Amino acid sequence: MNTETGELVQMAFFEDDTLTRARVRYDWTPHSGRHVNVPKVLLAKLYAKDSGYTSKHRDLFFFYLAHSPDGAQPLRLTYKEIGEELGGRPATISALLGKLHAGGLLLEAEKIGRITFYRVNPRAAFDGPAANQVEAVKDARFPEVPAPATPAKKKKEAS
Repeated sequence: MNTETGELVQMAFFEDDTLTRARVRYDWTPHSGRHVNVPKVLLAKLYAKDSGYTSKHRDLFFFYLAHSPDGAQPLRLTYKEIGEELGGRPATISALLGKLHAGGLLLEAEKIGRITFYRVNPRAAFDGPAANQVEAVKDARFPEVPAPATPAKKKKEAS
């Protein structure tokens, strides 16, 4: 600010085109790389005894956080592949994913045949720039904690 004239003056080093900010990844040595923004309040609710989510649900949710691609892209692994990594059967993984989806922590991204691919709800966690997260949350619902009750499966009647 020029105190004599009251004129706002831009400082020269802000206009210097040679000073460009490079995109920097955080260096959490020895495990450098991407990081994910996760609301601490949500995590505290997930770990509460009355959350409706078990340790297996949390393990699967964190598996999705760790293995999902940048942004709002789905994790394209089959239930069998996830089960091999986490030590579970595909039917168990499917049931766990169903509850995480019902609670809004994971959102359905695409279906190919009978396989459903999920992505992490950007309101629960996001991997990428803040500007991209603003766009990603526009169509995302809020996660529910405690978990919604899963409807009882109907048994087929004998014919």
